[in-house]
Amino acid sequence: MTFKPDQTARLIEQALNGDRQALETLLESVTDQVFHLSLRMLGAIPDAEDATQEILIKVMTGISSFEQRSAFSTWVFRIAVNHLRSYRKGMFSQHPLSFEFYGADIASGREKDVPDLSRGVDGALLERELEAILLQRDAAML
Repeated sequence: MTFKPDQTARLIEQALNGDRQALETLLESVTDQVFHLSLRMLGAIPDAEDATQEILIKVMTGISSFEQRSAFSTWVFRIAVNHLRSYRKGMFSQHPLSFEFYGADIASGREKDVPDLSRGVDGALLERELEAILLQRDAAML
Protein backbone atom coordinates (compact mmCIF):
# COMPACT_ATOMS: atom_id res chain seq x y z
CA MET A 1 0.00 0.00 0.00
CA THR A 2 1.58 3.27 -1.12
CA PHE A 3 0.36 6.72 -0.20
CA LYS A 4 0.93 10.11 -1.72
CA PRO A 5 3.16 12.38 0.42
CA ASP A 6 0.21 14.46 1.63
CA GLN A 7 -1.69 11.31 2.66
CA THR A 8 1.34 10.04 4.54
CA ALA A 9 1.81 13.39 6.29
CA ARG A 10 -1.83 13.35 7.35
CA LEU A 11 -1.55 9.77 8.67
CA ILE A 12 1.61 10.67 10.59
CA GLU A 13 -0.08 13.70 12.14
CA GLN A 14 -3.09 11.58 13.11
CA ALA A 15 -0.83 8.89 14.58
CA LEU A 16 1.06 11.48 16.61
CA ASN A 17 -2.28 12.71 17.94
CA GLY A 18 -3.09 9.22 19.22
CA ASP A 19 -5.03 7.74 16.30
CA ARG A 20 -4.22 4.03 16.52
CA GLN A 21 -5.82 3.23 13.18
CA ALA A 22 -3.61 5.78 11.41
CA LEU A 23 -0.52 4.26 13.05
CA GLU A 24 -1.60 0.75 12.05
CA THR A 25 -2.18 1.94 8.48
CA LEU A 26 1.32 3.45 8.35
CA LEU A 27 2.92 0.30 9.75
CA GLU A 28 0.96 -1.94 7.38
CA SER A 29 2.14 0.16 4.45
CA VAL A 30 5.79 -0.75 5.14
CA THR A 31 5.54 -4.22 6.70
CA ASP A 32 6.09 -6.16 3.47
CA GLN A 33 9.04 -3.95 2.50
CA VAL A 34 10.64 -4.45 5.91
CA PHE A 35 10.03 -8.21 5.88
CA HIS A 36 11.49 -8.71 2.40
CA LEU A 37 14.56 -6.65 3.28
CA SER A 38 14.96 -8.65 6.50
CA LEU A 39 14.65 -11.91 4.64
CA ARG A 40 17.23 -10.87 2.05
CA MET A 41 19.71 -9.80 4.73
CA LEU A 42 19.13 -12.64 7.19
CA GLY A 43 18.16 -15.53 4.92
CA ALA A 44 15.80 -17.28 7.32
CA ILE A 45 12.07 -16.67 7.64
CA PRO A 46 11.93 -16.89 11.48
CA ASP A 47 14.81 -14.42 11.83
CA ALA A 48 13.18 -12.11 9.27
CA GLU A 49 9.87 -12.26 11.13
CA ASP A 50 11.54 -11.43 14.45
CA ALA A 51 13.57 -8.60 12.94
CA THR A 52 10.50 -7.20 11.19
CA GLN A 53 8.62 -6.99 14.47
CA GLU A 54 11.57 -5.29 16.18
CA ILE A 55 11.94 -2.80 13.32
CA LEU A 56 8.24 -1.95 13.33
CA ILE A 57 8.43 -1.31 17.07
CA LYS A 58 11.34 1.07 16.45
CA VAL A 59 9.32 2.83 13.76
CA MET A 60 6.27 3.06 16.01
CA THR A 61 8.19 4.41 19.00
CA GLY A 62 10.32 6.75 16.91
CA ILE A 63 7.71 8.20 14.59
CA SER A 64 7.77 11.52 16.45
CA SER A 65 11.37 11.98 15.27
CA PHE A 66 10.41 11.63 11.59
CA GLU A 67 11.06 15.08 10.13
CA GLN A 68 9.43 14.39 6.74
CA ARG A 69 12.51 15.50 4.79
CA SER A 70 12.35 12.19 2.91
CA ALA A 71 9.63 9.70 2.11
CA PHE A 72 8.29 7.76 5.07
CA SER A 73 9.35 4.50 3.40
CA THR A 74 12.91 5.84 3.01
CA TRP A 75 13.04 6.70 6.72
CA VAL A 76 11.75 3.21 7.60
CA PHE A 77 14.26 1.63 5.23
CA ARG A 78 17.14 3.42 6.99
CA ILE A 79 15.89 2.23 10.40
CA ALA A 80 15.59 -1.30 9.03
CA VAL A 81 19.08 -1.38 7.50
CA ASN A 82 20.68 -0.07 10.69
CA HIS A 83 18.77 -2.58 12.81
CA LEU A 84 19.57 -5.49 10.50
CA ARG A 85 23.28 -4.70 10.47
CA SER A 86 23.34 -4.91 14.26
CA TYR A 87 21.10 -7.97 14.26
CA ARG A 88 23.37 -9.85 11.86
CA LYS A 89 26.47 -9.06 13.91
CA GLY A 90 24.85 -10.50 17.01
CA MET A 91 23.36 -13.45 15.17
CA PHE A 92 26.65 -14.53 13.61
CA SER A 93 28.59 -14.05 16.83
CA GLN A 94 26.24 -16.55 18.51
CA HIS A 95 26.13 -18.91 15.52
CA PRO A 96 29.25 -18.38 13.42
CA LEU A 97 29.08 -19.55 9.84
CA SER A 98 31.10 -22.66 9.16
CA PHE A 99 30.97 -25.74 7.01
CA GLU A 100 30.05 -27.70 10.13
CA PHE A 101 27.08 -25.39 10.77
CA TYR A 102 25.76 -25.87 7.23
CA GLY A 103 26.70 -29.55 7.27
CA ALA A 104 24.46 -30.10 10.30
CA ASP A 105 21.55 -28.46 8.44
CA ILE A 106 22.14 -30.64 5.39
CA ALA A 107 22.49 -33.81 7.47
CA SER A 108 19.23 -33.09 9.33
CA GLY A 109 17.33 -32.12 6.19
CA ARG A 110 16.67 -28.56 7.45
CA GLU A 111 18.13 -27.03 4.29
CA LYS A 112 14.83 -27.92 2.59
CA ASP A 113 13.04 -25.48 4.95
CA VAL A 114 14.94 -22.49 3.56
CA PRO A 115 13.22 -20.73 0.66
CA ASP A 116 15.11 -20.59 -2.63
CA LEU A 117 16.56 -17.07 -2.73
CA SER A 118 18.88 -17.73 -5.66
CA ARG A 119 16.56 -16.17 -8.27
CA GLY A 120 17.73 -18.64 -10.90
CA VAL A 121 21.48 -18.23 -10.31
CA ASP A 122 23.55 -21.33 -11.06
CA GLY A 123 23.73 -23.49 -7.93
CA ALA A 124 27.31 -24.59 -8.55
CA LEU A 125 28.39 -20.96 -8.78
CA LEU A 126 26.65 -20.18 -5.49
CA GLU A 127 28.37 -23.14 -3.83
CA ARG A 128 31.81 -21.96 -5.03
CA GLU A 129 31.10 -18.40 -3.82
CA LEU A 130 29.92 -19.63 -0.41
CA GLU A 131 32.96 -21.85 -0.05
CA ALA A 132 35.27 -18.93 -0.91
CA ILE A 133 33.53 -16.64 1.59
CA LEU A 134 33.69 -19.21 4.37
CA LEU A 135 37.36 -20.00 3.65
CA GLN A 136 38.21 -16.29 3.82
CA ARG A 137 36.30 -15.94 7.08
CA ASP A 138 37.95 -19.01 8.62
CA ALA A 139 41.39 -17.80 7.50
CA ALA A 140 40.75 -14.37 9.04
CA MET A 141 39.88 -16.00 12.36
CA LEU A 142 43.26 -17.80 12.56
